[in-house]
Amino acid sequence: MLIGRAGTAAFDWNGLTIRDFGALLDGAASVAVIEAPAGAAHPHAYSTACDKLYFVLEGTLRMNVDGVAYSPAAGDLIVVPKGTVFNYFDYLGAPSRLLLVHMPAFDPEAEHILPDLLREHDVHLRGEQVTLRPMTEEDWPYILAWNADPEVLIWSDSTDQPRPPEDVKDIYRGVSLFAYNFMVEYQGEPIGECWLQKMNLPQIIARFPGRDLRRIDLMIGRTDLWNRGLGTDTLRTLVRFAFAQDGADGIFGLVDPGNHRSRRAFEKAGFSDLPGCEGEEERPMVVWREIRVVSAEVEGAR
Repeated sequence: MLIGRAGTAAFDWNGLTIRDFGALLDGAASVAVIEAPAGAAHPHAYSTACDKLYFVLEGTLRMNVDGVAYSPAAGDLIVVPKGTVFNYFDYLGAPSRLLLVHMPAFDPEAEHILPDLLREHDVHLRGEQVTLRPMTEEDWPYILAWNADPEVLIWSDSTDQPRPPEDVKDIYRGVSLFAYNFMVEYQGEPIGECWLQKMNLPQIIARFPGRDLRRIDLMIGRTDLWNRGLGTDTLRTLVRFAFAQDGADGIFGLVDPGNHRSRRAFEKAGFSDLPGCEGEEERPMVVWREIRVVSAEVEGAR
């Protein structure tokens, strides 16, 4: 059977050009080719009926599958099982082409696009000095201001060039699907943000198969409150919660070797260097459940 290009339908969806070859083999599968121009993005979505197989024909993109970040290039295959949240986007400013197979055939009624909002939770945590409360859409004025401050960015993101506000929102909203996003408060005022995220780096997941791994990212946005132990207190509070209440086996932080303030904070919270990662641009530090006796004061639950 030959299905010619001329007999297929091409249409635009969210900036992607999709050429649909339709259902095959009595609906056992369907095939489409996707043209993703520079800057294109597929929103977070999932299917309740179909497994999706993405084969990269040309280009390179970033694809997140169940919170794990992959960077497939031409010749690579990404499998998205049904029920799994995924998205993908161009991160190099270049177009790409994808072959997409649905098994069984594509069913538009089974496709679900997630709202473009922060996923909220109801966990509240208290440390010795700080309190952590759920991050909400009302917190953007604080978050955007901190992410536009060169003095903060150079340490939190290794650059002094801020991202566009909508890009910042997309990052936080995407992370929140697989994380607890918190605002850090001190004396009743927001001073920073953090999240406890499902581990999203394939190389670390592969190194410790079968273990529940998490990752902490932290920003103290109030520069006048640096060097007061608030970051360390935040880390300790998140570690207590992750081990005592949320069942984590290991918790990681990625630390720039030149960021001595961040490194000290992680060390004080019990983290140590992950062996075998010397020379990496960001050094993984880890603390394991087996070496911590922890307890957490938790005011809410997911």
